[in-house]
Amino acid sequence: MQIETKIKDLIDKSGPISLSRYMEICLWDEENGYYNSKEVLGEKGDFITSPEISQTFGELVGLWALNFHQQFINKKRICITELGPGRGTLLNDATRAISKVINEQFDLDITVLEKSQTLINLQKANLNNINVKWISDIKKLSLEPQIIIANEFFDALPINQYVRGNEGWHEKKVTTKNGKLCFTLDNKIWVPSDSIFSNFKVGDTIEYSEQTVRIFSNICNHLIQYDGVLLVIDYGNVSGIGDTLQAVNNHDFKDILEKPGQSDLSSHVNFKLLKEIASKKNLYVSKVKEQQIFLLELGIMERLKSLTKNVSSAIAQKLASEIKRLIDPDKMGSLFKVIAVTKNNRHLEGLS
Repeated sequence: MQIETKIKDLIDKSGPISLSRYMEICLWDEENGYYNSKEVLGEKGDFITSPEISQTFGELVGLWALNFHQQFINKKRICITELGPGRGTLLNDATRAISKVINEQFDLDITVLEKSQTLINLQKANLNNINVKWISDIKKLSLEPQIIIANEFFDALPINQYVRGNEGWHEKKVTTKNGKLCFTLDNKIWVPSDSIFSNFKVGDTIEYSEQTVRIFSNICNHLIQYDGVLLVIDYGNVSGIGDTLQAVNNHDFKDILEKPGQSDLSSHVNFKLLKEIASKKNLYVSKVKEQQIFLLELGIMERLKSLTKNVSSAIAQKLASEIKRLIDPDKMGSLFKVIAVTKNNRHLEGLS
């Protein structure tokens, strides 16, 4: 059964559904869900992530993880977990860079959080030279310090949207009208539990992801008990205001309700909310830095010089163009933000 038919049948039986339920069906339906039915990443897919653009991204993240481990953990085992790693490109580049530096000093222990069997199969093929453990629940993390990498992970988790009315917040839902999918506002008043949702005006839209809050909170609890760090790299904002939900198909933006299950659905990460959750648990949260600043401080231009030695001008130009895409303020440099969460106030490379 097609996704659109499933959604319409569900609405006919139960009434309007939340945006998070709509996204969950579109992205994860076992038969025809977006992440279970097609190649979604890379030039042939619908969107491309930073690790797919340039090898330097994963290399620098890997060396950042190693630097953190050597400074603050310094055990023989380096435990790195990536959340939703796509094809596994970042982990490949990161572990290669780490292995060149550490020789035989440390044992690399790699964990992947993934629930799409299609992507797990792809990751197993691409990470066949690395010893990897796959988990589907963040609570299954091994009970030791973890360096957790969330690159373009939280943006893909389902969200709900709420619109401020005269009497309070109304949830935006998906329903049908004249046989077509459309949006509607619930009559019930939604009362938020987080203080960041105060001081808004009538007409404002806010987004809230219960899955993001649950996973992020569980990671924070793990950091409190076992130490480690969470590195979040994603497109997002620090205000929490606005409708940021978007659909992308074949690298073009589409209508959210058009051809459900055939487009990637994502939203901007609310970094203000993440900071509040971690701060309430007395964890240290770094400053929010733009991706361009983070990568420049990690030495991406120096890495470019190293890569372009003894190569043709055409290859050098291609490598420079890839890196420019990562750090250009008009491309990914400003839209993408970086924060880290750890147990104590620490000097974190690129984030101080």
